Order: sequence, then C-alpha cells, then structure tokens
Amino acid sequence: MWFIYGPPTPNPFGRDQEIDTLIRFMKNGQPVSLIGPRRIGKTSILLAFLNKSSLPFVLISVEEFVRGEKGFNLAEFVSAYISNVTTTAYSFAGFKFQFVEKTKSYLKQIRELIGAIKVTLNVPELTALIEVVLDKAQRNKNLSEELSKVLDLPQILAEKLGIQRMVIALDEFQYLKLAKQTSPEIFHIMRSKWQFHKNVTYVISGSANGMLKEIINTKTQPFYQFFYLMRVNPFDKEKSKEFLRKGFEAERVNVSENEVEDIVSYVDGFPAWLNLVGIKVVIEKKPVNVILNSLPYDENVINAIEGDLRKLSPSARSVLRKLASLGGKGRPKDLGDNIWTVNRALAQLMRYGYVEKEERGIYKILDPMIVHYFAKREV
Repeated sequence: MWFIYGPPTPNPFGRDQEIDTLIRFMKNGQPVSLIGPRRIGKTSILLAFLNKSSLPFVLISVEEFVRGEKGFNLAEFVSAYISNVTTTAYSFAGFKFQFVEKTKSYLKQIRELIGAIKVTLNVPELTALIEVVLDKAQRNKNLSEELSKVLDLPQILAEKLGIQRMVIALDEFQYLKLAKQTSPEIFHIMRSKWQFHKNVTYVISGSANGMLKEIINTKTQPFYQFFYLMRVNPFDKEKSKEFLRKGFEAERVNVSENEVEDIVSYVDGFPAWLNLVGIKVVIEKKPVNVILNSLPYDENVINAIEGDLRKLSPSARSVLRKLASLGGKGRPKDLGDNIWTVNRALAQLMRYGYVEKEERGIYKILDPMIVHYFAKREV
C-alpha cells in the first residue's frame, strides 16, 4: 500500500536530498542534529540514510527510557547502548552471533554478550565493564561513573575490529536532559568523549525543538556548535500534491485535482497527516470533503494529539487552545489576561515544539491538525 500511517518507513517519499546530504556528512565524520516537529518524518529520514549508507549503525530512541514526566532510566539506557553498539560492531566485523532471547530489558542481552565476546574476541576491558554495568543495573545503582567508559565503546570496538566508520544515531535526544537528575554531567561527558572519536559519527534528532535547541545552541552548554543543524521541513505544496497524486494512482482511486488541493490546504505538508488522509480516502471511499470534515474526530488523530497534550501543563494547553481558536496565530496579549502565565505557557509550547515565534511577536502553531482539532471543540 502506498499510504502508511504511524510507523517510520525506510524509503520515505521526497527526501532524497536530505538522505544524500546525511550520507556525505556521516562518511566525513560530521556530527549532525536533525530537528523538526513531530510527524514530519525525521525517523524515516534517519532509517533511510542509515540503510542506504551501508555503514554499521546503531539507532536508539532515547524516549524509550523516559519514566513519567521527569524520570529517566539511565541503567536501561546504558545497557541498551552497550548491547546495541557491541552487537552492531561484531556483526559488521563478521562475528556471527545473535541473542537467544529478545526482552524489553537489555540486561539479559548483556549477560549473553559477555559469553559471545569471550568466545569471538578477547576484550578484557569490555567484558569487565559489562559485568560492572550488569551488577549495578540489577541492584538499581547509579551508573554515572561507568558512563564515561561506556561512551568510549564504539571507538574502542571500531579500532579493534578494523571498522573505518560507525554511526551512532540517538532519536529524541532531548530527553537525555532528564538523565541529568542521576548524572548531572552527562552532556559534558558525552562531548568530551565524542569529539575525539575518529571512527564514529554521531547524529541526533528531536521533535521538542526548543529543548533540543537549548542543548545545541546555548553558549553555556557543552554541545554548543558541535552539531551541524539540519532542519526537516514539511513538504511544499507541489511535493505534497505529487505525493498524493502518485498514491491515489497507485491505489487506483480517482481523486480530482481540486480534491488534492483541498487535502494539501487542510493538512499542509505533514507526511503523517497526508498518509492518514490518503488511507481514509482509499479505504472509506467517501468524498474528500467528508473525510476532511471528520478528520478531527478520527481515533488516530485523537490518540496522537491527546497523547501530546498530556505532556503539557494546564496553562500551556489553555494557551494552545486559545491560539488555535485564532486560526493558529496570535500575540501574547490575545491569549489570556495574565501575561506572565501566558508567556510561561508559550515558553513550554516552544520547548516541546508545538509553537514557534514569528516576526513581530506573533506565535504560530506548527501542526495544522492541532488547529483543526481544537476548532471542532468548544473553546
């Protein structure tokens, strides 16, 4: 099926330029930060360039280790980092082994790694480190002291196994800020290690634009001017229309040019929403205007947006709702009587990537579906 909603795809439409640029950067050792709102296709771009580059790579979603609003399981993250890096390096070097059991916890996988490493290649410092991490993680102890050694693993393995270039990709990287509660110097440690890794290239991505920008654009932060910032934008109108035309042609569904225009005007160039509308047109076989009018009530839209809204404070949700009622754009003075509360809410909305500031103090909602979603509900 042409239209796919939800999971990332390793072959995204219309992203050839971004993919080829990333491949050149990775092969030359240029660290990159991909930035853009949710549902814009960043993870698909990551998957596509990693697969196309033919380089050994590790892709980890940092968000997987978030526990609640402010918690982060550093032990699980460190365990996942060790197991993924080691497995990737060994497999690429020709050592054929795989985990007997895949579990959500990476601790059992690490136990299996120890035996595999001893059999295939003698790396005492690695096996000793894994033993310490496993022991501490099982006892729920702080792994800050081991983090520095763990971060050197990709470079150590690349050198020992003759790997010229390895890529480490960390999706939703901004959530590592939550790990600072247990490891306050985590970004300092990462920068101090990564800058000297000659065989490893690092790429990070995130949808909470404000949080990620704070990490990489603030002068007082360790990663200031470390990454090349690469923004992932929505499709322009022509590319959006081309995507829909080809999809409807592939699915043998007759959709007029005016209806294609209506879809693009409604959801802009967000690949996720273009795919969702495409699926509904193909499956439901209803007129496009009926599908668009019902879209804010679709369970997929409700689940996606409500899931996002749960991360926001009540005041931020209120300001977002008010901004949507103004058509998606507005000034702080139009968003509430208490300007201090409004500004604090806008700051949170920008940190999480829902809103951006335009010229002349105007704030804009990035995702048009949020505007439509609130427009169908009482303000």
